Amino acid sequence: MSGVDAWDGRSAPELLALERLDRDLFRNRLNQKNANDALFGGQVLAQALTAATHTMDAACARPGEGPGAGPGAGRSVHSLHGYFLRAGRADGPVIYQVDRTRDGGRFSTRRVIAIQEGEPIFHMECGFHAEEPGFDHQVALPEGMKRPDALMTLPELAASMGDRLPDWVRERWGRQEQPIEVKPVEPERFLQAEGADPQRAIWMRLPSGAGASPAEQSCLLAYLSDYWLAGTAALPHTVPMPGPSLFMASLDHAMWFHRPTQVENWLLFVCDSPSAQAGRGLARALIYAEDGSLVASVAQEALLRPRKG
Repeated sequence: MSGVDAWDGRSAPELLALERLDRDLFRNRLNQKNANDALFGGQVLAQALTAATHTMDAACARPGEGPGAGPGAGRSVHSLHGYFLRAGRADGPVIYQVDRTRDGGRFSTRRVIAIQEGEPIFHMECGFHAEEPGFDHQVALPEGMKRPDALMTLPELAASMGDRLPDWVRERWGRQEQPIEVKPVEPERFLQAEGADPQRAIWMRLPSGAGASPAEQSCLLAYLSDYWLAGTAALPHTVPMPGPSLFMASLDHAMWFHRPTQVENWLLFVCDSPSAQAGRGLARALIYAEDGSLVASVAQEALLRPRKG
């Protein structure tokens, strides 16, 4: 299998770049490792959504139709549902195969399969919708939530907490090259080994996403949604991140896009976990912009396996 470049985190839209091999067949150009040295699931999720989005653009108009006349022109993603089937390899490219399941009057549906070495590692169904007038309400942003300007980033926390952090946590938090900025609302929750309630709130942003198109913003929000979510289910039991005591891997991922947003601005992820059982944990999050608008909802089940020894 030929190699693929590693993403350096400097330009978020670069992570979404795909090479079009055929009408509905794409290959990625950049890879990102996760804590298990496999492909980061958020990357696969975002690139799969990007591949589906490419089949909605004006370039996909039917023969004889003009620019912007494609069956999916003007439609944006409203939901996705995906399953992580196998761990992806970070040293090889991913092929994304899109099936144009349906193009209706106002809705379109796509199915995407991510493939490595001839085997599917991820598949996803996603829906697109042409905007129309309708009812509007949302759950309000929780009162009393600390704003991001009153909180510290992970590198700042690593420097301020010093010896209170395990070495591997301090090393991970202190990395300056991380593509996202993270500000936990209650940093102490990340230190508790046991007994914490399965809920937390985290501000995140992706500064290099500035200037991305609205469609790219949705894909980058899907990418962000795979950070720091599943660990919420581990809060009552262990330190809520992969490490010496915990192996964590995403099993499935569902997301609903409510309102447009810009990922270069701070977004609040209000997370909870209603259940963990049989080696699996379910985590959910409501995602808010700083102005209090609810931009998306997400749910994920993950494998939570204590490491032996």
